[in-house]
Amino acid sequence: MTVTVKARFGRNPLLTSLVVLLFISGCGDNSSQTNDSTNIAKTPPVYRLQTATIRQRSLPTYYSAPGTVIAKDQLQISSRITGYIDRVNVSEGDYIQPGDPLVEIDGTQVEAAIKGAKAASLSARAELQDAREDIKRYLALSETKALAVEQLQNAKFRQQKAEAALAQTEAILEAREQDRRSINLNSPVQAWVRERLRDPGDLALAGEPILRLDILATMELEIFLSPAQIGSIEIGQLIQVSVPTKQTLILAEIKRIVRFADPITRRSKVLIGVPNDIGLLPGQFARAEIPLEPIVTLVVPNHAMTTRAGIPGVFTVDHKNIVRFRSIRTGRASGDVQQVLSGLKPGWTVVMHPPTQLKDGDTAQVKAFDKDSERSALSND
Repeated sequence: MTVTVKARFGRNPLLTSLVVLLFISGCGDNSSQTNDSTNIAKTPPVYRLQTATIRQRSLPTYYSAPGTVIAKDQLQISSRITGYIDRVNVSEGDYIQPGDPLVEIDGTQVEAAIKGAKAASLSARAELQDAREDIKRYLALSETKALAVEQLQNAKFRQQKAEAALAQTEAILEAREQDRRSINLNSPVQAWVRERLRDPGDLALAGEPILRLDILATMELEIFLSPAQIGSIEIGQLIQVSVPTKQTLILAEIKRIVRFADPITRRSKVLIGVPNDIGLLPGQFARAEIPLEPIVTLVVPNHAMTTRAGIPGVFTVDHKNIVRFRSIRTGRASGDVQQVLSGLKPGWTVVMHPPTQLKDGDTAQVKAFDKDSERSALSND
């Protein structure tokens, strides 16, 4: 370090030398203090950390089977009569309640048929009345023997025919009036409109479906599984179902297993009953977690997981108590642990609840992790 001192003390060389020495001495002291503070700042911090040992354990495995929520019961709306459709009051996806009007059929032909049936009924009733009057006259004449027995028998036979004709025409009239009640089709249940098959102006044939409804009573999840997966489940078994609109898993029961496999996909249909009070609707997507054989694998506690610069990983502690950050790849989560696919080895020590300021290269004062908690997280099943 070069120091230039400009001072004016006259011609006293002794005083000038003393000032220069004091100045150089002061510069030397400041440099020493600066180096000491720099060395202190570079000393890595020491953290008191809890640790756990990485081990293998038996981990349950699942097959996540995609499926669709469907209504357990469906209903087809069709007309009892043949006629042209005047109006269709609903469309696909509409929510309907009992009594809501759905379809109106043109009733022109029905009304004409009712008029004809009424006329035939009146004619048959008149014929019967006339037959009864004839029998009364013939009975009076038979007492005076002015009438042959055969005429009375013919009158009685005519009365029987008239009674049968009246019964027939009244039955036809009742059927035509029932057809009139079938002109307007209303919803008998609470449901969603699944399909609309006909439009106004179309000819509705008797018994041909016009609408298909999903009854909003009991919902089921429909999935398809391979023969190997079918062998791991049974009717009545409880499994977990995940729905994107729900934050938690839903506990559901396997209701039906269709053992016949589809000839193209080689998979069988499985129907899972889901609770009615969670608001699921037909057509929603969901997944069923089908349990498979458990596997023995390496696991890491969830409380050891952290991220640095957006990279997931854990901090390990070596035999010199130096902390190292290691990125890992995890698999399935199970309770308070996660499966480790790569990045760790059995027997390594990881830091539990790593502080946010902890970084690679720091020194740890290791504190053994609570044995009960460690056993709960890492013990073999």
